[in-house]
Amino acid sequence: MATEEHNYDPLRNPQVDYERADLSVRGIIGFLVGLLICCFFIELVIWGMFRFLGKSEGLFDQGHANPMASAQKAPAPANPRSVLQNAPAVNTSVFPEPRLQVNDKRDMREFLQSEEKVLYPEQPFKDPTGTIHIPITEAMKLIEQRGLPVRPSSPPPDFNAETAAGNAKMLNMQLPSTSENATKAQTPKGERR
Repeated sequence: MATEEHNYDPLRNPQVDYERADLSVRGIIGFLVGLLICCFFIELVIWGMFRFLGKSEGLFDQGHANPMASAQKAPAPANPRSVLQNAPAVNTSVFPEPRLQVNDKRDMREFLQSEEKVLYPEQPFKDPTGTIHIPITEAMKLIEQRGLPVRPSSPPPDFNAETAAGNAKMLNMQLPSTSENATKAQTPKGERR
């Protein structure tokens, strides 16, 4: 006998479903809403702290000034808060060395020009060490024509001295047989066979 189901839904397959007790949509949405409220509260607290610390310079004891900063007394700019908002008035035009690179294109161009002066001097010259400087293109042409300097291949100074490898008498000597060498190596000192 076939049973008729009156609540039949063709889009819902009861065999392919998930366990409804595992995941709760209400719990997930509640967690996300709670997380959003906590994030908003934290942002509000941090904003309040910054506002309080920005207006309370007189409440806290100011530390001693840095000796390097106090040594360079510079006139204060007209609008001290225009460049640095949360810092005391500092004239950045007399900021102590080393400064950050502000115009890298100009600095690189100056560096390349100084290197070009070294590689391509206008006139050959002799420096205090005695080295003669010529343009690099001429130096390369001279190397191409003359070749690179090579050390002469002379024998070492004590080559004629007799050594174990170069002594003719040592080469003609007969070595003892291998069995005698083996017994000598195995016998400890002080023992005789």
